[in-house]
Amino acid sequence: MQSHRARRLPGRHWMVRCGVVLLIAEQGPGGAAPALLMMRRAERAGDPWSGQVSFPGGRVQVEDADTRAAALRELSEETGLQPDASFVPIGRLSDLLTREHGRQRPMVVTPYVYQVPRALAVAPGAEAARLWWEPLTTLVDTDRQRTQIWRVAGLPLPFPAIEVSGARLWGLSLMMVKELVRATGLKPR
Repeated sequence: MQSHRARRLPGRHWMVRCGVVLLIAEQGPGGAAPALLMMRRAERAGDPWSGQVSFPGGRVQVEDADTRAAALRELSEETGLQPDASFVPIGRLSDLLTREHGRQRPMVVTPYVYQVPRALAVAPGAEAARLWWEPLTTLVDTDRQRTQIWRVAGLPLPFPAIEVSGARLWGLSLMMVKELVRATGLKPR
């Protein structure tokens, strides 16, 4: 990822900001191939991404110095992990622009990629219904590609998705994974 150039959105400092962590374990559960920490969000009224597959992260709060600080704070809150010296930052992905449903103001999501030597034990916090380590090979397996239907103003719109451990990864989270795959040179199998 050293040569990867993440796109930074102009004017992002005037928008609602959010940071997320894509955490890669060099050794997945039981010493398996590298894996990525995935999260299914808890079902909550008012949460536009309720029940969706995502990565730990959230909005910048007053106490956060920046989006990276927000991402690491949320990682701790949502997974029980306490980032330490074993959490090696390996890069940043491009800013993504979204809009929280029901709000007019756009939000910029900034993903940060970290690596740890092995899959760590995780414990879902209040915002996470489930956490798991997904093998990176799953994310490039063309046999797992699906279509997710999202209704916008009553119209069914198809979006690309990937089947991961009984769930569908799509939308912004899938965009992050696709950029991670390109940046790291993972090859489809």
